[in-house]
Amino acid sequence: MKQEKDKIIELTDIEGKKTKYEILDVIVKDDEDYAILLPDGSEDEVVIFKVLPSDDDETEYIELEDEDLADEIFNEFIERIDEE
Repeated sequence: MKQEKDKIIELTDIEGKKTKYEILDVIVKDDEDYAILLPDGSEDEVVIFKVLPSDDDETEYIELEDEDLADEIFNEFIERIDEE
């Protein structure tokens, strides 16, 4: 997946609420893409979404609910930050 870091996206939840996010990074794990997103207005709380490309050039973001997997992905994200 070729997501740009520092790109702003707007996602709509199932209730129709729109939220803007900054894409901080995309981690590939087991051939799946996971986006580390910073919600608009937040300075220290990130969320992790599984990224699913679709046929109509739209990208679907599914919030990751598997806490163990989320921890693994977050730890890899932190390691990348530390390397920079």
